[in-house]
Amino acid sequence: MSGENIFSALAKYNSAIDENYLTESLVFVINALLQRERPIGIEILTQLCVKNNEFSFNIDEDISASTQETTQQGRPDIKVSSRDKLIYIEVKHDSPLGLQQLARYRKALESSAATIKHVVLLTRFAIDFEEQEERPYKHVRWFEVYNWLTSARTRAKDPVSIYLIESFKSFLEAKQMSIQKVGWEYINGVPALNNLVNMLEVAIQGASIPIYGRSPGWDWKGFWLEEKEFISAIYYDNHLIITFELMDKKKYNKELLDKPSYELREGKERLWFRLDLEKCHFFSLDKDEQLEEITNFVKKAYSDAQQMRVKEE
Repeated sequence: MSGENIFSALAKYNSAIDENYLTESLVFVINALLQRERPIGIEILTQLCVKNNEFSFNIDEDISASTQETTQQGRPDIKVSSRDKLIYIEVKHDSPLGLQQLARYRKALESSAATIKHVVLLTRFAIDFEEQEERPYKHVRWFEVYNWLTSARTRAKDPVSIYLIESFKSFLEAKQMSIQKVGWEYINGVPALNNLVNMLEVAIQGASIPIYGRSPGWDWKGFWLEEKEFISAIYYDNHLIITFELMDKKKYNKELLDKPSYELREGKERLWFRLDLEKCHFFSLDKDEQLEEITNFVKKAYSDAQQMRVKEE
């Protein structure tokens, strides 16, 4: 139910684990930074490609970052090249390396006249390399890329660069490519969420709406209502919003409602009302006022839904 960034939005037209799309997105961000915030772009490339300061990219160097380079030994995901450098980067999400894949890319590099030639591996998880010949020059994890972008964001000044960095970071978070610290907020956060869900249950009961069942799912926590006709829930990735959802929008016509009591949104298959806890100053209210606020939301959303219901002929 939360807003989407450009990379997540376009990912709908690709496989959920499409490594090609992931690769293209990374290269797009790198090239944009090289063009708009060159020192930051050089820094990201250095962190990605250079081990132990063994070489460097010059700020004035003519650098090319491209995808799907075809060689006689296979097709590396990313090619980073300049006058004296050629680096192949193999990108993995969850899939394993192919047979002798890194060794084949090293062999493909042999024909290049570049003085600096390396194979870099970028993966989500750690890999145990059993044979020395299968080891990449450098092994990078996706959470490291996320951390580099986080650091770069604090120094970026170009609005487009800032937007792309933030969007790609959000995309990596959605694909669980980043690792976040668990802070002290966890101590009170989970009990507070449970208190909110319990308050929602009492509000639903106060509105005399039949509860079909609870759903402590991976994405949301809340209640199925009236034989799963409705859902009222809190989504973990948008936890400041309480929703009241009409699960099959074909049964409803929003034009039958003069003015929704709460914000009404429409998706491909459902309609939903939203209670924004920040906008209604929910956390400044006492517990009885909070319950009244949620009860009022559930009652009015349910009433609006009944007005929108299409009559069966």
